[in-house]
Amino acid sequence: HSLECIQANQIFPRKQLIREDENLQVPFLELHGESTEYVGRAEDAIIALSNYRLHIKFKESLVNVPLQLIESVECRDIFQLHLTCKDCKVIRCQFSTFEQCQDWLKRLNNAIRPPGKIEDLFSFAYHAWCMEVYASEKEQHGDLCRPGEHVTSRFKNEVERMGFDMNNAWRISNINEKYKLCGSYPQELIVPVWITDKELESVASFRSWKRIPAVVYRHQSNGAVIARCGQPEVSWWGWRSADDEHLVQSVAKACASDSRSSGGKFPTRNRPRDFSHGGDLSDVEFDSSLSNTSGAESIAIQPQKLLILDARSYAAAVANRAKGGGCECPEYYPNCEVVFMGMANIHSIRRSFQSLRLLCTQMPDPGNWLSALESTKWLHHLSVLLKSALLVVHAVDRDQRPVLVHCSDGWDRTPQIVALAKLLLDPYYRTIEGFQVLVEMEWLDFGHKFADRCGHGENSDDLNERCPVFLQWLDCVHQLQRQFPCSFEFNEAFLVKLVQHTYSCLFGTFLCNNAKERGEKHTQERTCSVWSLLRAGNKAFKNLLYSSQSEAVCTLQPVSHQQKRFGDRRRYIYLFISLSNLKPL
Repeated sequence: HSLECIQANQIFPRKQLIREDENLQVPFLELHGESTEYVGRAEDAIIALSNYRLHIKFKESLVNVPLQLIESVECRDIFQLHLTCKDCKVIRCQFSTFEQCQDWLKRLNNAIRPPGKIEDLFSFAYHAWCMEVYASEKEQHGDLCRPGEHVTSRFKNEVERMGFDMNNAWRISNINEKYKLCGSYPQELIVPVWITDKELESVASFRSWKRIPAVVYRHQSNGAVIARCGQPEVSWWGWRSADDEHLVQSVAKACASDSRSSGGKFPTRNRPRDFSHGGDLSDVEFDSSLSNTSGAESIAIQPQKLLILDARSYAAAVANRAKGGGCECPEYYPNCEVVFMGMANIHSIRRSFQSLRLLCTQMPDPGNWLSALESTKWLHHLSVLLKSALLVVHAVDRDQRPVLVHCSDGWDRTPQIVALAKLLLDPYYRTIEGFQVLVEMEWLDFGHKFADRCGHGENSDDLNERCPVFLQWLDCVHQLQRQFPCSFEFNEAFLVKLVQHTYSCLFGTFLCNNAKERGEKHTQERTCSVWSLLRAGNKAFKNLLYSSQSEAVCTLQPVSHQQKRFGDRRRYIYLFISLSNLKPL
């Protein structure tokens, strides 16, 4: 009773508006908690800057971009500002004088710098003012800002929906309660029933960032599972862990003993070609692995043989030994097979995206544009990602084999592969609600570093940590939408909005680097959820071609080869990032 009630306007006070011309008015409707700081005139445009957005109103068009979506601002041709955005847009604004151009350059660079503290991000002011405005309408406000029950109870619901046998095969471990084992993992983990917490502690000391193998998906028809983890810390010394080896083999054994699987047995198959030669999986070998003929050589070597899919190239995995990492030695993991996919690291993906963005801003040269597009390697990276996910899908769905996926740390390429494979395997994840659950579980719960990769974390000035990993994955989802237009409940606009609000910081969903940090900052209580906007009831994001009957086709089989998928006629090139021209909220 002694606590003083602090109002939103005291915590996040409005700033005084500065007009370059007294006749100028704010050219947009402000959001709750938004305050416009500057309004001025550019050449043939009105320009306004608030604590949330940059708004430029031209005679026949307008630019409306959240500040955190802007990656850089520079002055070109002395009178022109050149703004580069994180979603591939480029904005140019011409001014009448050099002094005016410099003034706006300073204002914008000051506005887009990483926050000194997380409360400086607009999502906190937005929520606080919403709470105050809707204080008398708490129920309506709760619907406005909170995700649905399918998101808040996702772990329990998913365990039940996928039919894990919690009596004979699997158990839920609370060893990471309050994140005491691993700060970037969820608090509840699915592991084989006979693996003890003491063994998990031992395994954690052997895996990068203590990211132990944890099961995240079960095929409802045959019981095969997908697990994920960080790389083993083999180092140049060739360290090994008996408990880690036991856990990996136990994943396959638990699949076989799952009483709800199809008889608990795996079908016998002809022994295929051995790919354990230490190199990366070639296109020829990949094509062979997808063959469905009984006599064909397949990547499914033996019944119950667990597939360890390393997203890196073999050379990169070996090079990581110098940093204390490495890969599984097949000799120490019997009944397992290790395959290397050769996916590029974040630095290569960042350079590829920058090349693509530069290409999209230049005047098109019809004769050379397609070759220039190919030279960015963006489509190649998408193709390798699709190929990796398809390998997981065929192992789990057709060969009924368990799969363990990892890269180096397990929070960039690993969620890309696992989430894409789950999307291909399970029609539930192709609904709006299911897609929300997928993003929450594979990206947010398992610690993708959104703050570092997007550049909106506290003092996140390190540009080498930034990379459009999540955007790249969404581009793959968009490619799947194009190949299977009736299989997704959400449309293209849904993905575009999701990209925008991954960076915008209007919502708190993608703040911080992991669930532990979000809990410490109380983001769930102090910000709104992006799923309140991208909800299933919002008709603007519904795919009109979607048919619930398409769910009868459980597993999608997309074309992944670049020359086939993005062939000479380029019939299927729909660069998702070039479509992000919708007005942000």
